[in-house]
Amino acid sequence: MNQIHLGFRKVTVSSSSNDEVGVLIRSFRRMMDQMNHLISEVYEGKIRLQNSEMKALQAQINPHFLYNSLSLINWKAILADQTEISEMAQLLSTFYRTTLNRGKNVTTVQREWDNTSSYVKIQQMLHSGKFEAVLDIDENILGFEILNLLLQPLVENAVVHGLDHKVTEGRKKLEIHGREEQDELVFTVSDNGCGMTEETRKNLLTMESKGYGVQNVHHRIQLYYGEKYGLQYESRVDEGTTVTLRIPKVESKEE
Repeated sequence: MNQIHLGFRKVTVSSSSNDEVGVLIRSFRRMMDQMNHLISEVYEGKIRLQNSEMKALQAQINPHFLYNSLSLINWKAILADQTEISEMAQLLSTFYRTTLNRGKNVTTVQREWDNTSSYVKIQQMLHSGKFEAVLDIDENILGFEILNLLLQPLVENAVVHGLDHKVTEGRKKLEIHGREEQDELVFTVSDNGCGMTEETRKNLLTMESKGYGVQNVHHRIQLYYGEKYGLQYESRVDEGTTVTLRIPKVESKEE
């Protein structure tokens, strides 16, 4: 019982005694089996809920209409010798194609990286090149599996809440890195923007927010991969913020 109190749910106790202690031990074991079963059901239910929310988000956009429209814009831009408009249309097409991911919740690191790269380039164009971006990834991890739409919300957060509010001198800079550490994949998104207070940093992953924010990313990771994985933030006011994303290395099942 003390072990259960400390959080160890996989406690095995057995007894063949027919006295009161034996009955108590067997009842305690049945109770623990039932509790673990219910906990598993709750986690599985949350995962199904998160998956359905993601599919609902993806289904809000008609992909064929979107791709056809962007393709038409691209060709009209090429005919008019408008290279910047053509590039924007192609980036948007890549971004939404990888975001929708054919309705699947899991993708490859390669596709997630393509999605993030397209989003960064779009943001640079929207900001008229006012921030520098460095994207660096270990090519050995591109074939591994990752939940869809994990990196882009972190980048959006860095741009909208970090770089856009930078008041200190110096060029705005965004850095995104991907690497492997033993049996884990580690991604970092850093900005030299306004940063945040320690209180805000501590509460960031539990604060209620509108839309699809970093809290959703953190919760999806933990529900799918386990509580040892997720997001970790480091930040200093007027210096910038770094978020680290950790997930286990899982070989992709896609061909």
